[in-house]
Amino acid sequence: MTLKSILFAAVAATALLPGAAFAQTVLKLGHVWPQTEIHAKAAEMFAEDVAKATNGAVKVQVFGGSTLGSDRELVEGLKFGTVDFWVGGAGVLSAASDTAKIFTIHFMINDIDHFKKIYNGPVGTEITERIKKESGYQVVGYWLRGPRWLTTNSAVNGPADLAGRKIRVPDSPVFVKSWQALGAAPTPMNFGEVFTALQQGVIDGQENPLSLILNSKFAEVVKYLVRTEHVFEPIAIVMSAKRLEKLPEDQRKAIVDAANARAKEFAADEVTRGEADFLKQLQAQGMTLIEPDKAAFRAKVEPVVDRDFPSLKPIYKKVVDESVAVVR
Repeated sequence: MTLKSILFAAVAATALLPGAAFAQTVLKLGHVWPQTEIHAKAAEMFAEDVAKATNGAVKVQVFGGSTLGSDRELVEGLKFGTVDFWVGGAGVLSAASDTAKIFTIHFMINDIDHFKKIYNGPVGTEITERIKKESGYQVVGYWLRGPRWLTTNSAVNGPADLAGRKIRVPDSPVFVKSWQALGAAPTPMNFGEVFTALQQGVIDGQENPLSLILNSKFAEVVKYLVRTEHVFEPIAIVMSAKRLEKLPEDQRKAIVDAANARAKEFAADEVTRGEADFLKQLQAQGMTLIEPDKAAFRAKVEPVVDRDFPSLKPIYKKVVDESVAVVR
């Protein structure tokens, strides 16, 4: 038997093996949350829906709990190909895109209706396109996340009570500048380190949505829950634009559709329905609720855009103008 006939026989035999003709694309998705968190569950739904829409041609493997790295490492990994999707607080993209700083401007979004108006409408589309142009990252969907609350180990009723307090914030320039304006000592830190840092007194507090405060069991290590509701930051589902463009058109469509269907609806429903329940659970676990002077907080951070991020003023104005439209 010649070498050519041997190779032909081997190929023919392989073709008969179950699944041999099925070329599957495997994509890794990374996030930092515990599996009980709302958006961790939404990520699993997203993976299921991509597989279903592509008849198994695309498999999304979900790696949660920072197993593939911190938010910043995951976002950088999109460029290097160590991960294909990152799901997380959209403000993390500000390290690569000036426009992405808009996601975490404090006291910019008024409520959930205003949030939906922005991120499901033309302003959101403009933000997405600008991020792609500036960074090469493609946001394929925005999911609702509850507003961020402050949790501390001592009572905070106004900005004066934050003087010198070490507050863990995401690794984002907007968060750092905003909490400096409030008089605190903002301390960027990998989310996976926050519980231990609170427990050991390395930091005096942190800020996050109620769902994450609850599922991260922060009630075990911090006492006060302060209703600042200072940021409505979307959860972004992100790929490298180049990686997405390499996929066949039908697979690209399946990914975008899945990011904006069942998983998105689940996150929105759970956040909207759950806020009051999350608060009750945290109070039942021993946390003390504080209703602070929000106007005093807002006044302290109001100059931040003009002073520190003037390039954001045009898009910031569009977001604020939409809040007026919602009220009308």
